[in-house]
Amino acid sequence: MKRFLFIKAIIVLLMVSSSWGIIANTACAASLPKKNISLAEKYKGEKELDVEKDVGTESATAEVIKRIKPGQQLPSMILKELNGKSYDIGATRNKAMILSFWASWCDPCRLEAPMLNELYSKHKHEVDVYGVNVTRYDRLEDVQKFSRSLNLKFPILLDEQGALFEQFGGAAFPTHVTVDDHGRVREIIIGMLSERELEDKIEALSKK
Repeated sequence: MKRFLFIKAIIVLLMVSSSWGIIANTACAASLPKKNISLAEKYKGEKELDVEKDVGTESATAEVIKRIKPGQQLPSMILKELNGKSYDIGATRNKAMILSFWASWCDPCRLEAPMLNELYSKHKHEVDVYGVNVTRYDRLEDVQKFSRSLNLKFPILLDEQGALFEQFGGAAFPTHVTVDDHGRVREIIIGMLSERELEDKIEALSKK
């Protein structure tokens, strides 16, 4: 009986999520740390850590109130790439876009990254693919190692305080956001996608 009620609850959850354009695949997602530990606390004493920059992290995230939902316009937000270049993810576009939120310790993210790499190389003229590291839950050193070890070709952007991730719910890694060529959010997908699913998402976005 309990098993039946559990399955029924999962079905209801998926139906509600789908109605908002939010798809959850929690079996292939890595949960966030239970406590929102600041980088200054977690990696205290490391040379690479800019403690002063981390001050105010909690208040900065707390200011993010509005959640972005499918059908809404992606807001302007400047994110730095791993190599220092700046991107405005909400700028006027002529191509569709996929944002993939990830962390270096996330096993599903590591499994999925090579597939994103291949699809980026195949579809980069039709769809922009950005890997968005939520550095609030990670270390820059580990992000760099992750990118180098997998030879990632698509741009890696740094959501340093997790503000953009929070606007999409900030539930688990990986989280994917598909955006059409008009800058409107199409879907928010929680959990790892298969290569076929990623291909389908990209093909759907690239259709005019």
